[in-house]
Amino acid sequence: MSRSKRYVFCLWLAALSLAACTPGGIVDKGGLVQELGFRNAATILWQADYDVLCYDKTLAREQKELAAADRQNAPPPVRQVPAAEYKGGCERTGETSMFYLFHMWPVTNPLNPDYAMGLIVQELEGDSLVHIRTWHERHYYSVLGHAVVMKFKGDVIRFHDQKQSGGKTGK
Repeated sequence: MSRSKRYVFCLWLAALSLAACTPGGIVDKGGLVQELGFRNAATILWQADYDVLCYDKTLAREQKELAAADRQNAPPPVRQVPAAEYKGGCERTGETSMFYLFHMWPVTNPLNPDYAMGLIVQELEGDSLVHIRTWHERHYYSVLGHAVVMKFKGDVIRFHDQKQSGGKTGK
């Protein structure tokens, strides 16, 4: 084998090995799934009155300007919209994922949809998540492995206090 052919072969081999181990490969996006075979118990409303919580960017900016001690005691930057007046636009998203090393061995915690939805609700200090839409993705990282990602989108709600509504629990 001549020296130039050997050089080209070595370059080709190096490029192939780099391409095989480079993370950030292909993303296979799954479709929208309305019912994924599970139902979070917290999403059962039993006709209870509730308000939808919307993240308020203006209030969040104002809270950032507060001193650190005051910021810790401040409530989350949300505004409450009555369910009857809610037209959309306040959805929050979250996700849970699991990584398989070399496409065979799971090396992270298993998918936990309840925990992922709970984080969305806790962020705004709400009571539950409704109108949940889910979808899944699979991220391939060449020979290194792949990640299975389950994403959620829904509206965070806060139930009306029974004391404020005079003991009324339903419509």
